[in-house]
Amino acid sequence: MINNMNDEKGKILLATLAGIGVGVAAGILLAPNNGPDTRDSLKRTLSKAGDELERTVKNLMDKLESNKVTDDGSSLVMRGSWDDVKGQLKKNYAELTEDDLTYVEGQEDELWGRLQQKLGKTKNEIMKVIRDL
Repeated sequence: MINNMNDEKGKILLATLAGIGVGVAAGILLAPNNGPDTRDSLKRTLSKAGDELERTVKNLMDKLESNKVTDDGSSLVMRGSWDDVKGQLKKNYAELTEDDLTYVEGQEDELWGRLQQKLGKTKNEIMKVIRDL
């Protein structure tokens, strides 16, 4: 049953992405405006689509967590870049250093370990702090 739910949610997400792609392609091909106006309109449309996609993914992850398909706090959707998040964490937790917040792709567990040790929080608690920034 859980696999069916995951498959269905994956299909919904894939259909959403496909719909966005088709809409963007159609918008470019059928654009009534000149280049700069079309680019500005496209930027606004893509930004709106990105925001909608982010909300959709967050809602899906929240539902997976609430249905106990994944552990609480197992999903992490950040707003802004890692540098933005890092700056906010340093502001909120003065004890964190640049070394504590160094992120290397593929070594996320080391980052979580450093943050857990320095802040005295669980991984889920830290993920919640980051999500709420």
